Amino acid sequence: MESNQTTRVLELLKRFNNGEKVCIDKIIEEAAADAKDYVPNIWLNSKNKPVSDKTIRRVLDVLKPYFNFELIRGGKDEKGCYKAITKNAFDNFMNPEVLSLMVHTFNLANKSDLFDNFDLDDNDKNILESKIKDTNKLYDFKNKPFETKKDDMVIFKALEYAIKHQKYTKINYEVNGKNELFEVKPYKIVFINENFYIACEIEHEKLEFTMYRISKIKSVEDTSKTFHKNLEIIDFIKDMQTPFSVYKRDYKKHLIDIILEVDVSKAFYFNAKKYLKSQELLEVKENGNLLIKFRVTQTLEVKELIKRWIPHLKVIEPISLKNDIELEVKKFLSF
Repeated sequence: MESNQTTRVLELLKRFNNGEKVCIDKIIEEAAADAKDYVPNIWLNSKNKPVSDKTIRRVLDVLKPYFNFELIRGGKDEKGCYKAITKNAFDNFMNPEVLSLMVHTFNLANKSDLFDNFDLDDNDKNILESKIKDTNKLYDFKNKPFETKKDDMVIFKALEYAIKHQKYTKINYEVNGKNELFEVKPYKIVFINENFYIACEIEHEKLEFTMYRISKIKSVEDTSKTFHKNLEIIDFIKDMQTPFSVYKRDYKKHLIDIILEVDVSKAFYFNAKKYLKSQELLEVKENGNLLIKFRVTQTLEVKELIKRWIPHLKVIEPISLKNDIELEVKKFLSF
């Protein structure tokens, strides 16, 4: 019996190493077919019957603690199927954007006590550092510094607990150099513009939703009260494009269309990249200029983008935004 177990472990290890999927139902079907033809099969028991799915799962359990690559479930309609992430698969999905994310994540971990929360020994950490150093020899990733402190993980964990259990939470927050206490309904931790925020529903006479920058939270206090999430606010958080997104009830009815004309000399950049998720190409004019549309909650969401591209970009709609930008440029020039 022990010999069979070892053989089965080695068989699954070979399949995973070859990049094959391991499907429990298929193993049982193949064993049943071999049993009919009296063909030896390691997945047949002493009575020449296919082993149970529990037996196969026990073999998988033997592999899990010692496997040097992770087991994952298969795709759609592949219940009970597993495949290993081998080095080849890892190399195939590694592109510059993913590398950038990994480097940024590693840098963030080093700046905080994130590694202290992982079960990583010094050898594992050294391997990670070595891989990042190798990448940095080939790539140079420029990014703004993360706003993190050594004690932030305590706040993150407290917020995670409050979000998971939908609990009213009191946060001690810095406002204009002073600490103020706010009671909020936390929905999600949002990473946007290279900063972490806690997105909250609030009970206020003017506002129903706001975001607090986590680096400015001094402490988090649990309460016994729970709340039900507003489905529209959940959708709004998914649709947010910038930290300046503003929530109103029926927010989709209040969205503003911004239409910009981009000079042909800079058209490449707007064709190659979406500066906001809602960016849409409306028209390529005869002279090569682009008409671009953004849909936002308020004009503040696109003002910095517009200023960055002046004089290669101009506002077509709305006129009020065009006038605001012109006024700000005049003030700047007369300063």
